[in-house]
Amino acid sequence: MHDGVCSIAYGTIELFHRASKDYFNNCGLLRLDLRSDYEIKVYIIDILKLIIDKTYQLFECNMIATKALHTASERVKALKELNFSPTENKLIGHDGTEYSSYYLKKR
Repeated sequence: MHDGVCSIAYGTIELFHRASKDYFNNCGLLRLDLRSDYEIKVYIIDILKLIIDKTYQLFECNMIATKALHTASERVKALKELNFSPTENKLIGHDGTEYSSYYLKKR
């Protein structure tokens, strides 16, 4: 700790505007990769609270999508507490691959 700032990385966040031909068109796509010891509901909520509200304006979208496997119980609990909802819609990759297990939060 130096001057009140922690210099240890606990994970990474990737967030971008997604343009596509599937359900996830014009959404903010969020990828949150955390160290396993930080994959805890309270930490996930704290991190996402910092960025959710700003995402809609920054990425000109009305929806945020993020992946959470059902086995990631802490992440699922955090997303539900932040009013993300599971969707059956598949994200279609550029090569046609279908990806499931997404949660959505609409503005």
